[in-house]
Amino acid sequence: MKAKSVSLISTLANLILAITKLVVGSIIGSLALTADGVHSGLDVFSSLITFWGIRLREKPADEKHPYGFWRAESLAGFLVTIFLIISAFWIIYESIGRFFGQKPIHLSFWALIVIAASFIFAELLARLKFFYGRKYKSIALVADAEHSRADALSSLAVLIGVVLSSYFEIADALVALGVGIYILYQAFEIGKEVTDSLLDVANKDVEKRIRKICQAHNLRISDLKTRKIGSYNLAEIKIKLPPDLKIKEAQEYLDTLEERLLKNIPELKQIIISLESYEELNKNIILPWFGKKIGEKEEFEKIGPPKQGKRFIVPLEKDEKNIAACLGSQKYFLIDRKQGKTILKQVIENPYFKKEAPYGTRFAKAIRADKVFTKQIGENARKSLENWGLDTELIPQEMDLENLLKKIEEES
Repeated sequence: MKAKSVSLISTLANLILAITKLVVGSIIGSLALTADGVHSGLDVFSSLITFWGIRLREKPADEKHPYGFWRAESLAGFLVTIFLIISAFWIIYESIGRFFGQKPIHLSFWALIVIAASFIFAELLARLKFFYGRKYKSIALVADAEHSRADALSSLAVLIGVVLSSYFEIADALVALGVGIYILYQAFEIGKEVTDSLLDVANKDVEKRIRKICQAHNLRISDLKTRKIGSYNLAEIKIKLPPDLKIKEAQEYLDTLEERLLKNIPELKQIIISLESYEELNKNIILPWFGKKIGEKEEFEKIGPPKQGKRFIVPLEKDEKNIAACLGSQKYFLIDRKQGKTILKQVIENPYFKKEAPYGTRFAKAIRADKVFTKQIGENARKSLENWGLDTELIPQEMDLENLLKKIEEES
């Protein structure tokens, strides 16, 4: 089940709960149950906002939003927190007013059944959202799960308050006050996590895993910074390498490390890596994407068939029928176009390919490509290709090879 589906199920469930609690609370005259119904009603809005945030975060980056829409999820969580605070203050205000004008509660068997059922239903809903929120690293869905957990606990409190009101008149108002204070507490707890995300707080767990992977590759880190944006994380890493290392070798280190980090840390969405020498720690090695050395240009060996016109390449899966998920691949589809005609179509093996280091950028340079189409590419790899004069274009995840070939033929 996808995060969006969970959010839609939550919206419908909360709508049913809210209507039921408000109707029954009005019939029996329970402020605690009515307050709990308002809480569930606000859950409907929070679930809708969560759905909006999750849906928007999945949009691909564009020219206006080069870093994507990940922060939309944090914004959704912030709006959910505002709704929680408003509902908490309203419930507290009404409960205090009830102390000075207590009305009798008409308790019935069916009212108790409704309250007990709402507690069980809200708790199951909270567990569902917690499971998928943690699975997909969704801060908005986890925040909404906290909202549902608060709803479940407040329903339990209402059940106790309604039963005790037969013996203690202000029990209902006291429980309603307790529910309001609890919701306010939950709002500040959720708000703290959301604020951390909006303020780009560091993720120490991700940093620990980055250091572990670098240590496994015998790479020394001189500086490491991370920041959370919604459910994703960005990292800036400085690696120490020997001063006599060639640019080509440094690039290979970079490609390998980037592939490993993105593969083993799913919530890590983007990495910026810079290199420095052991001896000159204050002087960065000049990598290809920062600028070329004056009077020098490293040449890659030429592979593949002679180039005929403008050359395009697309990474393929092993079956040679589907486009690979990222740039580094064992096989590529090669197309040469000249004067609006396709001169050459061919599947080419990547001679540099290794599981631990696919060397997609190296292949693209050696095959003398003019443009690379890929579904995913690391920032370092993209800048490296750009520095070598190669264009890159991100294509939608759902695009297949046939439609991409049609697109190339129409545009070239």
